[in-house]
Amino acid sequence: DNKLLFENKSKFLLVHASSGFKHSLKEALQDPMVQARLVDTKASEEVRALEDFYKMLKHEPAKAFYGPKHVAMAVEADAVEILLVSDKLFRAQNVSERKK
Repeated sequence: DNKLLFENKSKFLLVHASSGFKHSLKEALQDPMVQARLVDTKASEEVRALEDFYKMLKHEPAKAFYGPKHVAMAVEADAVEILLVSDKLFRAQNVSERKK
């Protein structure tokens, strides 16, 4: 069981966060040392997409759409640059729910 853990030990990072709560993950991921190690990973792309979304939401809230109906309308208007899907929807057991 521990073999896989020890094989990947070089990938572990010691990072400071102000608390042990889930929201501190964002703080840890913004650490320059962490960003340098994650630069070519899928996680890095996702963090950047989420940061861009928050910036857009702050400066241009009219460009953010929520829910299947609004997103479908934006897709029809060819107005979707990046589509963020919640983990809950992505992992939904109901296939028709995932296809929305």
